Amino acid sequence: MMNIKKIAFALAALSVSSLAAAGVTPAQIEAARGAGTLDQAWIAGASAPTKSIYEGWVKGCQAGTGSIFTAQASSSTAVTPGSLGNFFAYACTRGTRISVLYHTVDGGSLNAFTPFTNGTKPARVSYVGNASCTKLATGYTDATNAANNADVYKGCAQSGASIALDASGVQTAANKSANAAALAANPLAPQQIVGGFSDVEPTLFSNTIGGGNVSSFGVVSNAFLGQAFGVAVSTPLYRKLQEVQGISESGSSYSPALAPSLTKGQIASILQEGGAVQTAESWFPILGEDDGEKVIIQRRVDTSGSQASSNAFFLGNPCLGGNLLLPTTSTTGNYQVIQNSGSGNVKTNITTASNAAAGSRYAIGVLSLENDPTVENNANNGYRYIKIDGSHPETGDVVNARAAAAAGTYPFHMEMKAFVANSAPAGFQRTIVTTIVNALKNPTAAACATLPRGLTLNPDGGNTTCEAGVVKAKFTNFGNNCSPAVLYE
Repeated sequence: MMNIKKIAFALAALSVSSLAAAGVTPAQIEAARGAGTLDQAWIAGASAPTKSIYEGWVKGCQAGTGSIFTAQASSSTAVTPGSLGNFFAYACTRGTRISVLYHTVDGGSLNAFTPFTNGTKPARVSYVGNASCTKLATGYTDATNAANNADVYKGCAQSGASIALDASGVQTAANKSANAAALAANPLAPQQIVGGFSDVEPTLFSNTIGGGNVSSFGVVSNAFLGQAFGVAVSTPLYRKLQEVQGISESGSSYSPALAPSLTKGQIASILQEGGAVQTAESWFPILGEDDGEKVIIQRRVDTSGSQASSNAFFLGNPCLGGNLLLPTTSTTGNYQVIQNSGSGNVKTNITTASNAAAGSRYAIGVLSLENDPTVENNANNGYRYIKIDGSHPETGDVVNARAAAAAGTYPFHMEMKAFVANSAPAGFQRTIVTTIVNALKNPTAAACATLPRGLTLNPDGGNTTCEAGVVKAKFTNFGNNCSPAVLYE
């Protein structure tokens, strides 16, 4: 009888312990460092797959041990990975060891490579083992998979500043020097990234800014994720295009079926240097009339995967061997190009155009489809996606914006890459990117439908649980975004 009571008490204690499970704390991280049982690594690159990367990381964690640390201000109410700014870190217990993955998405995809190809020094969250940030009362809760739940700490210290680019598109010497000093002053966290993720292969970026062939610096592999991109326009331009195309839609409705359409060639004429729209300095070649509105293009910096995807898809650069490119900046006259460091800036600036006075209302840009105007705040929701050659990215799937890309009926869809540097130390640092890739390409059946908006699974990744044409793409270019996609059977 006494033994039975002891077992009962032990089970009760275990039950309470499970219920009280919480994410690892800064004190636990520091204790693990002191004991020599702490694993740390740092990755950088594309922002679009952030939520998926987090979920790939979590697959190796003990349930109930997850914590997220971000430099985002504690006044922000966001708790979901992918909405926590550009500098953050994840922590959990993996096996018997506490692990921390620092993650920087500042500057975009190319910065998965540039710390090796041209010495870029990105910033990161400072060492989280002595973090002085604020733990939120309510952390991240994933209603579809409790294993993703985590405590969230905000307002964490940041080592270094956002990457500042010079006129040639590389990090300024002053910014590089300042960030190098900031990292050296924070020696308990990694001093160098081990690689990361990119929307596209590095050869779609110019070697003058750190792209091109990076095989001497590390290994590029397929991440087995696809990313759909959309052409976003200000709402006044959206309505004007509808009017010109004889489409009637009133009020606040923006149905994908009634969206206006531009051909790939028309969009290229807007975006390219020397194109018909730039030459005319008006929307006349597109609208058939000049109503006094400037042509305002909100583009991304050259290190961005969104910009590299636009160059490749619309302008054939470098896929077709040409050198058609969108001007970097142009703020004079009626053809204006504004260069933005992040997608958030693009959304804000297009929204500003939507609310501007006549003459400055027509803006256009490219965004990855994880951006959803229906869930944005008022400062960022003044944009809508148009059709490309009659196909809309949200057709049949307004919530997740992937069915059309997965079915192959929406064309602006790129396949992502992972990168591991040759210099990554053996063990946790060398293997963590590959571990995440293996988790990404094989989500559980329950997680298939909950991939972040705009993302698809590549059909050659080995996944057998997700539905082809809805979540898993039917077509693939096998990681070469310059090649035509082919039906995968």
